[in-house]
Amino acid sequence: MNSLVAALLAALLLLLLAAWRLVWRPRAVARSLARQGVRGLPYRFLVGSLPEAKRLAVARRRGAPPLDAGSHDIMPFLLPPFHKWVADYGRTFVYWIGPVPAIFSVDLELIKEVLTDRTGLFAKDFMLPILKVLLGNGLILANGDDWKRHRKVVLPAFNHERIKSMSAVTAEATEQMTRRWCDQILQSGAQRATEIRVDRAISDLTAGIIGRVAFGTRDQEAGEVLQLLHEMQAMGAAAMLDAPILWYLPTRRNLKVRRLDKLVRTKIMAMMEARVAAKDDATCGGGGGGYGDDLLGLMLEAWSPERQTGSDGKLTTQEVIDECKTFFGAGQETTATLLVWAMFLLSTHPQWQEKVREEVLREFSGDGDGGVGVPNTDVLARLKHTRTWQLHMVLLETLRLYPPIVFIQRTATSDAVLEGVKVPRGTAVSIPIGMLQRDKEVWGSDADEFNPMRFKNGVSRAARDPNALLAFSLGPRACTGRASASRRRRSSWR
Repeated sequence: MNSLVAALLAALLLLLLAAWRLVWRPRAVARSLARQGVRGLPYRFLVGSLPEAKRLAVARRRGAPPLDAGSHDIMPFLLPPFHKWVADYGRTFVYWIGPVPAIFSVDLELIKEVLTDRTGLFAKDFMLPILKVLLGNGLILANGDDWKRHRKVVLPAFNHERIKSMSAVTAEATEQMTRRWCDQILQSGAQRATEIRVDRAISDLTAGIIGRVAFGTRDQEAGEVLQLLHEMQAMGAAAMLDAPILWYLPTRRNLKVRRLDKLVRTKIMAMMEARVAAKDDATCGGGGGGYGDDLLGLMLEAWSPERQTGSDGKLTTQEVIDECKTFFGAGQETTATLLVWAMFLLSTHPQWQEKVREEVLREFSGDGDGGVGVPNTDVLARLKHTRTWQLHMVLLETLRLYPPIVFIQRTATSDAVLEGVKVPRGTAVSIPIGMLQRDKEVWGSDADEFNPMRFKNGVSRAARDPNALLAFSLGPRACTGRASASRRRRSSWR
């Protein structure tokens, strides 16, 4: 009898807890935000705003005509629900990720307050379980002491000398790619047009460079890991608008992601074991006893395979794998995306194409034969302080119009106040980088136009706010590999 009473009380407690989380709290939060002037979508039991977001996204894909090559208005295509909701509810509004309230804002002051916080009040959050499988608890998504420990291990991989050494590798790989293009054109002959999939070629290029300079792998090995990660990314994107309960069930998609993740883990472990074996062979032969000075080598120096939790500057096996996935996926994808968009923009703006070509031929001339030599780090350093560095301005404008990451998120770890609005603990804050970087209130009336000259006086003077360019984020969690990515991009223009 006592057991039955205890079971009934436990069931009642769980029911009350579920009612509080799924019914009472969302409605209380919605009322509180409305009283403070933050309108938004009404809460729907369990599913929140996700069905409406999915409906708008599907309708946009089905009914949208192809975007004109001269138009840069891509946000209605990339973020159709938010594009409509900003028009309906204003620059800051609330929507619902299941039962979780989310503040969406294109108010730069509010966003800066979130990104520049150094207290840990606004933490990175997986939100989707599938995202945790995809990226793991690597540098991008780790928080607190874990993030500090990971950053301490990987940061030396991005010091000035190591970044300088990437230039030769990048230039060599780029030259090989352009030679293949020339061979294709010659083989086609003068009577036939040659079609080159630039996006695939650039993806292969950046994959090879990341693999070689960060992990010491062959192009094929890097390509295999990235292909698996791309498949996982596609499924993760498709899952974002599913009903939250589906994120936790053994659906066909979730099971496939798990299988792909197992394959990725196996391949990365093979890379780690090969490096350990190479070190052992070198030690036995009387050579040096290190793992190498690239990113993988630094992580292996901090690797403690017998530990289940990282501490004291050490990384567990899972943490090393997570960091490898992070830098393979994020490092390659962001650089490739930027280069492809930059080439597209130059192809549609021939006057800028001529300016950049003339600058590259002038500054990186070879042996006087009209060719282009290996990008010299001294020249790059000098050009960095030149106001009219055409290539740099084009890349910055490309980052503004077509940032590799258009949307990021933070979660309030305790009650907070943002621009006078009380935000309860657990609230997500959605940061639409792509929309913020096209805000005419900040970037001017030509915010939707390609105009590299806006950066002629530097990033801090390109807009009405010196921190308006958010492509690398802002604050203590800004992109660790920013300098490395910039070096790869500039060294690819040969």
